Amino acid sequence: MGSLTAKNRQEAAQILTKRGLSPLVISEIPERSTVKGSLPQIDRITFCRYLATMLASGLSLSEGIDVLREETKQPMMRRILGDMSYSLEQGQQLSSVFERYPNVFEPYFLTLVRAGEVSGKLADIFKYLENELRSEYSLKAHIQGALLYPGVVFTAMLGLGMIMFFFVLPQIGKVFLNLRIQLPLFTKLLFTFSIALSKQFIPITLGLIIGAIGAFFALKRRVVKDALLRLIRPIPLISNLIKKVDLARFNRIFSTLLKSAVPITEALEISLSSLGWYEFRKLAKVFPQEIRKGKSLSQTVKEYRIFPTLELQMIAAGEKTGTLDVTLADLATFYEEEVEEELKNLTQIIEPLLMLLVGIGVGVMIISIIGPIYSVVGNFQQAAGPPR
Repeated sequence: MGSLTAKNRQEAAQILTKRGLSPLVISEIPERSTVKGSLPQIDRITFCRYLATMLASGLSLSEGIDVLREETKQPMMRRILGDMSYSLEQGQQLSSVFERYPNVFEPYFLTLVRAGEVSGKLADIFKYLENELRSEYSLKAHIQGALLYPGVVFTAMLGLGMIMFFFVLPQIGKVFLNLRIQLPLFTKLLFTFSIALSKQFIPITLGLIIGAIGAFFALKRRVVKDALLRLIRPIPLISNLIKKVDLARFNRIFSTLLKSAVPITEALEISLSSLGWYEFRKLAKVFPQEIRKGKSLSQTVKEYRIFPTLELQMIAAGEKTGTLDVTLADLATFYEEEVEEELKNLTQIIEPLLMLLVGIGVGVMIISIIGPIYSVVGNFQQAAGPPR
């Protein structure tokens, strides 16, 4: 079972017959203006690399797409390639196909492809896109790798806490509470709380699972991301890290767009609107307007005082020498290296803090349990009297 793009069932049957297939049933799928779904970053990198290689070697775009479609096994990629093949046969531009997949291809991707179609340099454009996507992928991989160990420790700590509260402490607590001995207030509250939790194990577990799934999808929404960024703003180390990630992305995208002869106003709007930090993103409409008034980019950046001094100095130098795209690419590399260093520092701080929290939690539980045991032993010794 599969899908392809065609005007009607008859045309679909003809296309399938040419491919050596004998369809049993052909049914229409309602047409939608945009198609939902996403594509892994590594598949997009492979897609751009393959097309760049094919076009550079002299193979036509339609031939390259057909070959790639036969080799790929990713369902969404096969669908996109099938749509591209049909659209090219109908005389449509490649960018018009990408527009139907907004969750897969970002605005800067579409802009670069349009620029390549106008200039006839699609091979160079796909090479630029491959490098850009690879840089993003590498940066995300470094961030995920740095956060892996703290994430594992936190998950283990959470799992250990759930085991203790749902299974271990309730059993111990029932024994001590039935002995009717004088327990410390904290220990008594801990036992009572754990027994109450153990009776609601299934609802609490389901609630945590649903909450985790809801949080995962909520974090994909721009409003939720902005609210989260406002919450972590007072934490300097984390907020600086996020800003540097955005600066690296801004310089990389802006440089690639300028290399592809995209007008500076359009390049600014696209690169700024793709960022996560709200203060940067809101400049997507402001900066192009200032440029249209005749101001230079360095003057505009200096007036709004949001970008760091290094960014301002490098932009000014790039404008004077006429190498702004190269300067921005160097800045992107610099900020990517800064992000890696910040991640190392952050990891070095988080790791001992997590260990300290684990130690405190385990220590509190042990003291809460050992205390009553000593009380019981003491009561038994008093009841037995002094040794003879």
